[in-house]
Amino acid sequence: MQIAPMHDNKNFSVLLDILLNEGQGFVKISSGWSKGLKILTPEGMDTRPTRERVRQAAINMLQPWIAGSRILDLFAGSGAVGIELVSRGGSGAKFVESSSKAIKCLQANALEAQGRAIKQGISLNPWQVMAGDVYILIREEGPDAYDLIWADPPYEMVPGFLEAAGGEIARILKSGGVFALESAGDTEAFTQSWGGQFGLELAKQRRYGVSLISIWQKN
Repeated sequence: MQIAPMHDNKNFSVLLDILLNEGQGFVKISSGWSKGLKILTPEGMDTRPTRERVRQAAINMLQPWIAGSRILDLFAGSGAVGIELVSRGGSGAKFVESSSKAIKCLQANALEAQGRAIKQGISLNPWQVMAGDVYILIREEGPDAYDLIWADPPYEMVPGFLEAAGGEIARILKSGGVFALESAGDTEAFTQSWGGQFGLELAKQRRYGVSLISIWQKN
């Protein structure tokens, strides 16, 4: 199901109050045209918001590929990573999330970010929130559709996700584009040997505490 963000300040304020009253937390976008934007996070549930330090480290690692990139944010959660990537110069993003609770936060965040872009005369393309199964939705994407794909699945899902979706990720990624993944630190050996069969070369990999950020580039 596609949720098309359409900005309305009054509706956003009401939704923000509701979600904060439900115990949702928030983080802030730290740079770019949406700097300071409060990102509602679906805390206390199965989705695990990327920690601030790890999020910033991942975005800094991706900086060489951000400008003008069409971004796909898989297992998007709050959408914080995708929104900050676009804030730093990406052309737009599509967010994919299956959790109904996370979708509430994600939709609110996408609405507010879109509103800020409109006020600054910034056109976002794509800018969509997709509610549904990641595996199904990426199979429906056309070839060479994205310059940058970010994925933050639950850590226990990472090996299965990479094996099942690797071919589709490579298909929808443009030549020279990058696929970035957050995973557990103990997946380092597995991730270093993954990718070649799909034409993806490991370009960067760094560990931050219990988290590992890996970036592959399509040949």
